[in-house]
Amino acid sequence: MMYSMSKSKDRKVSELLSKVSYGAVDPAFSDRIRFPLFYRTVPSETAQSKVIIQLIKTFNWNWVGMISSDDDSHRKASEEMKNEIIKNGICVAFFVQISERDLRSNSYALNATRKSNANVVIVYSKTVMFLMFAYLLHNSNNVEWLILSPLSSTSQNFYSRAFNGSLVILFHQGNIPGLRDFLYKVNPLSFPKDPFTAAIWLKVFGCYEPAFAKPSFQSYRICDANDTLQPYGFNAGYFRLTYYMYIAVYAVAHALHALYTDKTTGGNILYSDKTPNGLMQTQLNNQLKKIHFRTDPGDDIFFNEKGEIRGHFDIINWNSFQNRTITTRHVGIFNSSQSPELTIDKEAIFWPAAFNGIPVSNCSARCLPGYRKASVEGKQPCCYECVQCSEGEISPFPEMENCMRCPEDQWSNERRDKCIKRTIDFLSYIDPLGVALTTAAFVLSLCSAAVFCIFLKYRKSPIVKANNQELSYILLLSLMISFLCSLLFIGRPTRVTCLLRQTSFGIIFAVCISSILGKTITVIIAFNATRPGSRLRNYVGTRVPKYILLLCTLPEVFICGLWLIISPPFPDYDTHSDTGKMILQCNEGLSSAFYIMVGYIALLAFVSFFVAYLARKLPDMFNEAQYITFSMLLFCSVWISFIPAYVSTTGKYLAAVEIFAILFSSAGLLCLIFIPKCYIIFFKPPVNTRVNLVESKVNHTVQSTIKVLK
Repeated sequence: MMYSMSKSKDRKVSELLSKVSYGAVDPAFSDRIRFPLFYRTVPSETAQSKVIIQLIKTFNWNWVGMISSDDDSHRKASEEMKNEIIKNGICVAFFVQISERDLRSNSYALNATRKSNANVVIVYSKTVMFLMFAYLLHNSNNVEWLILSPLSSTSQNFYSRAFNGSLVILFHQGNIPGLRDFLYKVNPLSFPKDPFTAAIWLKVFGCYEPAFAKPSFQSYRICDANDTLQPYGFNAGYFRLTYYMYIAVYAVAHALHALYTDKTTGGNILYSDKTPNGLMQTQLNNQLKKIHFRTDPGDDIFFNEKGEIRGHFDIINWNSFQNRTITTRHVGIFNSSQSPELTIDKEAIFWPAAFNGIPVSNCSARCLPGYRKASVEGKQPCCYECVQCSEGEISPFPEMENCMRCPEDQWSNERRDKCIKRTIDFLSYIDPLGVALTTAAFVLSLCSAAVFCIFLKYRKSPIVKANNQELSYILLLSLMISFLCSLLFIGRPTRVTCLLRQTSFGIIFAVCISSILGKTITVIIAFNATRPGSRLRNYVGTRVPKYILLLCTLPEVFICGLWLIISPPFPDYDTHSDTGKMILQCNEGLSSAFYIMVGYIALLAFVSFFVAYLARKLPDMFNEAQYITFSMLLFCSVWISFIPAYVSTTGKYLAAVEIFAILFSSAGLLCLIFIPKCYIIFFKPPVNTRVNLVESKVNHTVQSTIKVLK
């Protein structure tokens, strides 16, 4: 009865142990709906994909090959790994599956490796198959292998230069307390009925246990107590999966202990034959969720929500030498519960000699700073061209997908890897063009002042009095100020200069043209007022010209005032007209207001031109209508040509065009209207007398009478 109970208990515990796996790596077992009671102590293949991806990113590789076994488990896992690699921006140069049943697949893999320019190849294959493939590549050591298949102790003696410098990703190695001492002391005498131990000792020591003796064993000796593994320096660390078996056993042991000490059941659930298996599995599942213990090497063991322990891998650097010795060096670890997950000592790695350092495996050369990646049609994303950034854009770091636009006040340098301050440019007083325009403005202003002084000195002469002396003074002062107002367009733009320069120019020119219009109308009124019975005699005097001046100037003042109220000009900069420069200028605000202002001046000029043209042949000795006609013709020509020039010009030359128009049109008015009078004052003084003026009027009256009589 006791034997039956013990046998039943052992069967139950054995069934429970089968629920905690130490070798299943298929990600499908993470599905808690399909496998709610399944646990494992080894990382899944998903964790292996993570360590591969992080390892590739650590060394800046983006072009790798893949070789895997053509069996069910490796085929599915390698396909999923390939998809994960591609999702992380890494391109797969080739993907080959090799089969044990078709040796030609080794040749396919060999050709793919040799033809590809990928220097890094991932191998996820059975050990024997990979060794066969490595043997084929014995004379080729220009590939860096990333091996995911854990190699057994027997395969570590396989010599091949193809392995040299490889990085092998193995399950984490942990020490099992007492295992090494046990292996060093064990011999067939300790387990006289164990055929497995007897077979190992027969192969390693050439001895046998009498209990398993056969007639063919006559050439072998009988094992004794000295036949142990200790002289061989046997490394228990080769049994990496044994550590995970150890964790699985201890995990179940902790869960069973928790069930045994559970006060609600009193431990009876383990010993009662009446306990349903489903209930026992449920109770064990609840305890496995809660376990948390630390192994002797210091690893925290607990199961996550998927029934897995944390992913923990060792990165081993594999090197083989000419004397057929092999070294394995621990160079890194991967721990999914830490950040960063991958820790690797790059300096400790011995790379294949063909690479002379860290291998480079990229489909395209790395784009240096100043260049961006440009995809190539028909190729994978990792295969690209390096295109230099456009002007005004930079890429300060290598391998950038897109260039960065520099701020408005900066520009890209020649190498396109850094933004530098733009050169500030404006029409300054020290600029050659600015010096020339400033000099011209001062000279013309002095000329206007000189003419004004001449007119003041000869203010009692007939030629000064002939055409409204006051309007001549106003016109000369306006011209003098118009020359000086052009200086507002030169120099660094400020808020005050931007507000004043266009409005002052518009109002001053309106005064100039209104004065000329007043002078022309005065000539017409004066001539027609001499006719008998003319009503124009009531308008002869100084009031009408003043009213004309005022009425013609007020609309321009209204336009400028409304402009300043609605959208006044302000200092601004232009970064598009000149490469690498920032041109300071005045933004006109409401540009339509500027054109309305200039258009009103043009309207006044056309009216003045028309009136002056009608009065050009009036028989008066000092009639200046002809000069006004020519001056208005010049004025209109200048400003008509100004509009297209203003629209097509950019940068600091925009201000220069307007200054030129102001100076040239003002100079035309000064020269054509006042220079002839100065010529008479200085070079023909006999003409500039009252007697000559009276005679001229008498002749004019006689001629008018003759025309009437005819």
